[in-house]
Amino acid sequence: MLKAFLSGELADLIGGECDEKSILVKNFSHLVNADKNSISFFYDNKYKKELLETKAAVVILKKKDAHLRKGASIYTDDPYLAYAKVSAMFLSKKQKYLTHNSLIHGKNFKIGNHAFIQPNVVVGDNVCIGDFVEIDSFVKIGSNVTIGSNVTIGSNVTICDDVIIGNHCSFFSGCAIGIDGFGYAKDKNKSWVKIPQVGKVIIGNYVDIGSNTTIDRGALGPTVIEDGVKIDNQVQIAHNCIIGSNTIIAGCTGIAGSAIIGKNCMVGGGAMIKGHITIADDTIISGGTGIGKSILAPGERYTNVFPYNLKHKDWLKIAAKLKNWIKNDK
Repeated sequence: MLKAFLSGELADLIGGECDEKSILVKNFSHLVNADKNSISFFYDNKYKKELLETKAAVVILKKKDAHLRKGASIYTDDPYLAYAKVSAMFLSKKQKYLTHNSLIHGKNFKIGNHAFIQPNVVVGDNVCIGDFVEIDSFVKIGSNVTIGSNVTIGSNVTICDDVIIGNHCSFFSGCAIGIDGFGYAKDKNKSWVKIPQVGKVIIGNYVDIGSNTTIDRGALGPTVIEDGVKIDNQVQIAHNCIIGSNTIIAGCTGIAGSAIIGKNCMVGGGAMIKGHITIADDTIISGGTGIGKSILAPGERYTNVFPYNLKHKDWLKIAAKLKNWIKNDK
């Protein structure tokens, strides 16, 4: 259900400057699809044509672009961020305080106020769930799990034993938290012997975990996802990794065991990060890039997409020549 706001209210929300404060706005939309009830945004000159032709009632844009807009506007330094905040204001969920009678739970189960649990949810022993938690259908929660307040858990999510989750987190459909890490030792017969995985997963506040993403529990110590981390769909985070606060990781990234990623990093889709390395704060890793050793200097960007289907010995030769060329070029 969508709410309605006056343009002046929305301007106050984002700390912007509004030239017409009494316009009633009922929805948010792209410039192309906007109508007389819409608010939209403009942040890139390649959309000038769309801005000139839009039917939006109000457009969020920078002051320097005011000459491009004939209708009502809200001026702000970062229209993209402002639009994210404004659009979230329109999305309103009906208050739902209900626990479906199909819920199955173990002993020592505690649940806070105003929870909403849909059908066919199963919960283990010694589980504590906070206030204003929403759990969709077919969710499985193991034992010895703590979930904070204002957490949303999508359908078919699996949260295994010994997981601690903070407040204001979102888990999208099908993700799996606390799955056994990938640990094996080879015996004298060259057979693989599984190493028990008994560590926790600790997730901070304001963390988003995308659909079908997997976060392994630690082998001994915990796997840690710090506050403000945003993880896309189909990401693999192996046992004992530490992901620093406010780092964002795009889809299909694979992070091997015991890797430590710093704060405020950006990891592009399909990146491959080796285990047992450290990546400094504020590092940017481009999509498809492989990181094979520690990055110690903060604030750098790394990009490599090497030719495909090379035999290992050929890859080593080319890598050595390329490294030597870069060294001499400096």
